[in-house]
Amino acid sequence: MNDIVFRGKNNQALTNSLLVAEKFGKGHGDVLKAIDALLPKMTENQCKGYFAETSVDIPQPNGGGRNSRVVVMTRDGLTLLVMGFTGKKALKFKLEYIAAFNAMEKAIKEGEYAKVAELEQRVNAIERLAATNTLPEPLAPMSLRDTIRMMVNDCARKTNRPQSDIWRNVYDTLYYRYHVSVRSYKKKHPKETTLEAAERHGKLPYIYAIVSNMNAMLR
Repeated sequence: MNDIVFRGKNNQALTNSLLVAEKFGKGHGDVLKAIDALLPKMTENQCKGYFAETSVDIPQPNGGGRNSRVVVMTRDGLTLLVMGFTGKKALKFKLEYIAAFNAMEKAIKEGEYAKVAELEQRVNAIERLAATNTLPEPLAPMSLRDTIRMMVNDCARKTNRPQSDIWRNVYDTLYYRYHVSVRSYKKKHPKETTLEAAERHGKLPYIYAIVSNMNAMLR
């Protein structure tokens, strides 16, 4: 029964003209004609609320495909459409459609309730943390220098090489590509690293570009 009603993007229970035609044993063209006969009798807002035009590619016996008009409809749209379908079989199919819509709408509601319950649990957990003053401090944004260091470490790990080799390649590339020799910079103090000296001279963006490219090549 679930194959005649499906869940739409906006969490609506829907069906379409192809499914109606198949279920009621009618030609798809006949179902579309019945819908087209209804539309002029309805306002534009009513049409939008009940029916929506779309199209699908229908496989053909020769292996190709044919783009076909399909009308998607809500429960109310289906009710209007099948109102004129008569006979014992039609009544049986109408009842099956009602049951299918009820089942889908129930499943959608239960899914929404589950989401709300999960959100409430998260909010309650945060409120409990706030009450005990144990909320974690927000992380400070990572500096460009630290980002470069992290990327070099990642590159060394992926290539199974020491970081010193990666740094050597970075600074060699910096020299040959941008004609910048950071190794020649005088250090402000003995513990200043080459990267810190490069930062002082405004060369970190060049180094970042080189390291980013190295990491991209390893993906």
